[in-house]
Amino acid sequence: MTDRKAAFDLEAFMTPLDPAWTEPTDEQLQQFRKRLRGVVAAFADGISVRDTSPGAAHEELPVRSTPDWKLAMLRALRVARDEAEAMNEEYARGAGAGGVGYPGLGAAWGISRQAARKKWPGAVVAINSHANKEPIEFNAFGGNARIEWHPEDGGWWWIAQAANGRHEDAGDKVTYDTSQEAAAAAGAFLAANARPTANGDST
Repeated sequence: MTDRKAAFDLEAFMTPLDPAWTEPTDEQLQQFRKRLRGVVAAFADGISVRDTSPGAAHEELPVRSTPDWKLAMLRALRVARDEAEAMNEEYARGAGAGGVGYPGLGAAWGISRQAARKKWPGAVVAINSHANKEPIEFNAFGGNARIEWHPEDGGWWWIAQAANGRHEDAGDKVTYDTSQEAAAAAGAFLAANARPTANGDST
């Protein structure tokens, strides 16, 4: 037992798996909707002014068909929505802290990576080995570039100096989801400024 515990690799266990989930089947969705409706309806029973307890007067009548109970159900659904929003914030940040990037967060929520970055700003952080990224430096077209991971933005950023002496970077509000994308943008800048023109302006 001791050897088995000693052999357990916690870091490997906490490494995000890709893909993280499989798409739910129609049967799973139907079961989920049924259970969700049941949970919310039970909450609506609790906040409804109608007496829905066992043995209540007129319990044989369809209390859940009354307009006021439907309003109670609507109020319960609002609570469920608010709770879901709070939970998505909690789990999005938990996933981001564990090394998941904005493309993964967006895919899980059914939105783009840009929308995910706006929805959960700062969710992707470098607090563990899975999120830490080493900077990358390279030379091309007579210039050089540095690619860096910006944990507060959850993306890659670049800065470069071209052969013609021009300096440029990605900008304060621009990051890329992969180092390859950032390197491609930096490389395009270096290529466009590889040499001065005849009048001394950069190309």
